[in-house]
Order: sequence, then C-alpha cells, then structure tokens
Amino acid sequence: MKVAIAYDWLNVKHGGGEDTLAQIAELYPNADIFCLIYNRKKFGELFGNRNITTSSLQNFPSFIKKRPQLLLPFIKRAVNNLDFTGYDLVISVSSAWVKNITVPGSTKHVSYCFSPARMLWDSWPAYIEEKNFTTPIVGPMLKFFVINLVSNLRLWDYYSSAGVDSFIAISNHVADRIEKFYGRKSVVLYPPVKIAATLKPKLVSEPYYLMVSVLASYKNIELAIEAFKLNKKRLLIAGDGPDRQRLVGLVAAPDSKIEFLGRISESEKYSLLAGAQAFIFTSIEDFGIAPVEAMSQGTPVIALKGGGLNETVKDGVTGVFYSDATPQSLNKAITKLSSLKLSRQRIIRSVDKFSNKNFSNNFKAAINKLVVK
Repeated sequence: MKVAIAYDWLNVKHGGGEDTLAQIAELYPNADIFCLIYNRKKFGELFGNRNITTSSLQNFPSFIKKRPQLLLPFIKRAVNNLDFTGYDLVISVSSAWVKNITVPGSTKHVSYCFSPARMLWDSWPAYIEEKNFTTPIVGPMLKFFVINLVSNLRLWDYYSSAGVDSFIAISNHVADRIEKFYGRKSVVLYPPVKIAATLKPKLVSEPYYLMVSVLASYKNIELAIEAFKLNKKRLLIAGDGPDRQRLVGLVAAPDSKIEFLGRISESEKYSLLAGAQAFIFTSIEDFGIAPVEAMSQGTPVIALKGGGLNETVKDGVTGVFYSDATPQSLNKAITKLSSLKLSRQRIIRSVDKFSNKNFSNNFKAAINKLVVK
C-alpha cells in the first residue's frame, strides 16, 4: 500500500504537533510527506531522508512564510494543487488546512485532526476587533477584504471536510468541535507524549510552582503572574515567545518571586517538573501535552477547567481545577491543593495510556480498521 502523510507546515515552530507527525512518520517509514512549507534547516534532522513535497507557498519570501495570516489569500490554491495521484492512503495530520486536500476517488483519506482551524472558527472575530480598522477609506476596505476572505475560507473548510473518509480526533473535546463545525463523527485517539523516566524531586531551598509554555498572549500567562503577585509564592516560567517582553514588564517589583527561565533543555524541563509543587496551566487547550509531562513526574496540575484537560487531569486525584480565569480563582485552587495528600505514584500511573508505545499501537490499528471498513 502506497501511503502519503500530509501536514500543514514544517516551518518555524517545533512543538507537540511536529513530534506527533514524526511519531506517525515512523509508523510508515516508506511514506512520502507533503506539507505547504518545509524549513530544511530546522526540520532536516527530523525528516532528512524523506521524500518531501511542498506547495507553491514554498517559494514565498521568508518574512511572509513566517506570518500565517499573510498566507491566507493563497492557502486554498496551494492546498488544492497538492497531487496525491497514485497513493492508496493519505493521512492528513492537521490543525488547519491540509485536511482539505483533494484525493483521487480510489484513495482513502484519514485525517488525524488536532482541531478545526481556530483561525477560521474561533479567532477571526477577535482579530478584526483587535485590529480596529478605523483608518479612513483604507480601514473599511481592509475590514471588508478580511471578512470576505475568511468567510470564503470557512465555506471551503466546511465543504472540504466531506472529502475526508474518516476523522480521528486528539480528544473528545476536539471530536465535539469536529461534529459542531463539520457535522462529522470521529474516533478519539490521544496524541503521544514523551513519558520520561520519573526523577526524584530535587531538594530546593524554597518550594516553587512551574509553568512551561510558549510566551504568547493566547496562553493567558498573565493570569498566573497576577495570581502569584498576590500570593507571594515562587513561580518559575520556562519558555520564550512573542509576548515575553510584555510579561516580563508585569513582574517589575523588586520583591517578586516570579522568574523567567527562557528556553530550557528537555533534561532541565523534566528535572524542574519533578521538583515543582505543582504545574500551573492557564489556557484552554484541545489536549495539552505539558500537563501530561508534569504528571509523568508525579507532579500535580493546577488547571483552568475545560478543553482536553478535562480528560487528562482528575480533580482531587492528579490535580485541581479552577473554574474562573481570575487570579483569585487560581489562588483558591493553589490553597486547595496544599490541603490534599495526593499520591505521587498514582499521578505517575495515570499517564501510562499517553505513552508513545500506546499511541503507535493504537494509531496503526485505528488506521487499518478505518481503511478496510
């Protein structure tokens, strides 16, 4: 069986989605990989020996390729021009566009869906409001163009979803979104998480709480900063991103116990996870890999209730939820956790089902079942 794997883009970010793609690619060592943009310098080591086909977007200038919003007018044509003639099976791994590919009638198309495109279904009204198109003449014209473009892309996204033979969702939360926006049922298969060997907690002079995250506005890290400014506890924030300068500016007090660590290595991450009082999570995610990594070290998670974390964290057993995105609600959860006696071993055992091995076995079995049905 000749197999192709399609991905949105391998360009700037290397995160959980790209690791999941690599895991799927290992299951199909002879499969060709298609993506809209491929950055060989960044991903060559991961996919160096693969036959990789790119779209017309590959020829765009780098400053445009790094800004997905500037690519929107060209996305539809780029996706539609990808040619899957001669393949028996195409597996699209997507949070946005490549699930909209067209395949020959004899070719099966299974989509492992991270989520229906949030840029289309969730983010664009806020984007338009944020941009505040008030410039005379140009503003209203640009606003009209954006609304018209996104509306057309939403229609394309909806109707193209009918071309997917079977959807596999990364969580029940995403399965609900697929049904809401596309009217399609899904099989649910959680993505793989690197379950590192459990380390012994580090002895530290002062207990600390930990966040590991891209520093971007949608991660809502400001919520944790405001909470820890109130509770005066120690918070370590690992990671980097476009919102770093603003977030650092929120922690200007000389007596602050909030520290930005920047980018850290995998070994540093797991060492910090093992020693933390709890892992702090402040956004609603479709799955949420970092909290599972924290629990693999026996560290409980304090998370905003909602999304995929409803399926990975058990309140009062492996962590604590807070219901409102406010510093006060988060601090109540921190206080509640300090009164509980959670089993470190039970927390560790709770993540076994998310291992790479389980994913590999279950993914291939799911594909085989969907393809032959």
